[in-house]
Amino acid sequence: MNNLEIIHNYDTVISQLIEDIKKSDFKTAYFLKLLNLKDSFFYKKMREKRFTNEEVKLISKHLYPEQYQEYKDAVIGKLLEKSKAQLKDGLGVNFEIILEKSKEKYGV
Repeated sequence: MNNLEIIHNYDTVISQLIEDIKKSDFKTAYFLKLLNLKDSFFYKKMREKRFTNEEVKLISKHLYPEQYQEYKDAVIGKLLEKSKAQLKDGLGVNFEIILEKSKEKYGV
């Protein structure tokens, strides 16, 4: 998927998110508290499809908890694989060296 496709799909994603909010078992008050917004501002954001990236991430985390957990597990798995590859290639750093540098840096 190229960048233009991603940009054009964003509107579809936001529209689907708003529909899922409306159909969800959560009451509007839950999202108001979650985003720390007044109800009129929340409805304006829904009407104009103007949620920030951080708001979309926060809403989706609560609206799709299973998918969020799968995503989180996949990211952690990739990071662990990257770390294992770095250790295998000898790119690891001795903990004692890091500890000494930290003590010097922070005067401990």
